Amino acid sequence: LLQALGLMNDPFVMTRVRSSNGSLLQRVLPLPDETLINNLFLTVLSRPPSEQERVASLAHLRNGNRTQRAENLLWTLYN
Repeated sequence: LLQALGLMNDPFVMTRVRSSNGSLLQRVLPLPDETLINNLFLTVLSRPPSEQERVASLAHLRNGNRTQRAENLLWTLYN
C-alpha cells in the first residue's frame, strides 16, 4: 500500500505527467482526441485502449480543460 501511495505522489511521476517543453503531452495535445488517447495508451501500457477505456477517456477529455484532463489521464495510466 505504501509503495502504491508513494508512486501516486512521486515527484518523478508528477513531472512526467505535466505538459511542459518536450514532454509527451506537449507533443500529443495538438492531435485529435482519439489519436491522443491511443498514443497515451500505447506509450504507457503498450496496448491500445479497450472500447470501454476509449469511451471513458473521450468523455473525460471533453469535459473541461483539455490539457488538465490529458494530464489526469496520463497520471491514471501511469498509476
